[in-house]
Amino acid sequence: MTNQNSREFVYFKIPVFIMDLGIHIFVLTCLARLMPSSYFPELLKGNNMSLSVYALLTIAYTMSIGVFGLRLHERRVKLLLVLWRAIVQTVTTYLMFTVLITLVLKASPRTMIVIQFGVSLPLIVVFHYCANMIVRRIRRLRHNIRNVVIIGTDDVSIDLYGELIQGQAFRGYQVMGFFGPKEGVEIPESSKIIGDITSFFEWIKWNRPDEIYCSLPPAEYEEDVNHIIHICNERFIELFFVPNFKGYPKRHMLVRSIGDVKYIKLREEPMNSPTAKLTKRMVDVCVSGLFLCTLYPFIVLFVWLGNLITSNKGPLYFRQARTGYNGKSFYIYKFRSMKENKEADKLQATKDDPRKTPFGDFLRRSSIDELPQFINVFIGNMSIIGPRPHMEYHTDMYSALISNYMVRHLAKPGITGWAQINGCRGETKTLEEMADRVEHDIWYIENWSLLLDVEIFFKTIWQVMPGRDKQAY
Repeated sequence: MTNQNSREFVYFKIPVFIMDLGIHIFVLTCLARLMPSSYFPELLKGNNMSLSVYALLTIAYTMSIGVFGLRLHERRVKLLLVLWRAIVQTVTTYLMFTVLITLVLKASPRTMIVIQFGVSLPLIVVFHYCANMIVRRIRRLRHNIRNVVIIGTDDVSIDLYGELIQGQAFRGYQVMGFFGPKEGVEIPESSKIIGDITSFFEWIKWNRPDEIYCSLPPAEYEEDVNHIIHICNERFIELFFVPNFKGYPKRHMLVRSIGDVKYIKLREEPMNSPTAKLTKRMVDVCVSGLFLCTLYPFIVLFVWLGNLITSNKGPLYFRQARTGYNGKSFYIYKFRSMKENKEADKLQATKDDPRKTPFGDFLRRSSIDELPQFINVFIGNMSIIGPRPHMEYHTDMYSALISNYMVRHLAKPGITGWAQINGCRGETKTLEEMADRVEHDIWYIENWSLLLDVEIFFKTIWQVMPGRDKQAY
């Protein structure tokens, strides 16, 4: 462990660990004092909570930290991820706490644990937010700084410099300078070239950076690269190699090997891991199942009565073939909003489409017509969040006109998606509009996270509020 990492462990991780655990213990103690003892008689010793309960809570919290770590101070972690980790850690802590109490103490104080979780969660999240803000403030005051050297002066090194200093106010990076050729290089005015690659080996004898980023091609600079690796190992300096991927698609890549040969997989979607697939499917089943068992029957009754009152004859549901996951066809369900017509499988709905019924127009503007797709989600051919499924006719047409169009089918189609909350909803009048939608869909697939799904879900709810979405027709 480097001195810098040791200081971060002492100054950041230990205080956060103590404060987190303190919040859990404080809430448990307050509940023991305030709640009737009849809720958890097996956990009491006299009038106080048994010490074994506190011990099990400490073990549960320590285990969750062992799994997820404490990363609110890390320089490359975004604030939203910090808060999401706080939520996941708290959920895991109380799941483990429940299991330990059940197995060790043969008790089942579910009411107490649910209340304790409900009180602790917002306190932990608020504390992690405040702690992260304090860390950022410390770094803005130029404390807890990581001194960085960049070896190489090619385009990727200049781009790296821009990324490092862009957020240096809260990430705490200070670029000491570049080492590399000076000819034909435009180094930013805020930095400098200290010397060529040879002079680095003299400079490093008298200076101690915390991190070195090297963009030298190992095949061309094998001896120099090996010397740099040796120096970093001897002096406990963190070394990062920065390969030049200029010209490659901007997406998640995966480095793999066959024997001693390294290769790069150009497409590695985050949601394709078994854990991600299981997590996303569990969320889909739980949310769609809950919706279908509670609100959905009342919505069906409302739509049926609306059709009856407006004399809208015809079936309640509309079923249409769409292109789904891996290009396979499936039938999507919607509340019928149009008169039966022969062009339903080819023409998109327009703003003043004569095919719409009066009540159907309301259903479309309020997006109520899309709610039967929770049935598709529950049976597994759709997800709540994902690229919107297109008609098969449009898939055939646009796949021949738009590059990478079929990539959007590497994820299950969704009721709503990244494209929809960014304005790419409704009728696509031009090829450019469809290309923009596809670009958003591919970005979602390549940058998926459960937190992103949560963001899209709540932004969609806000967007479908009456009068907000002008493209819902």
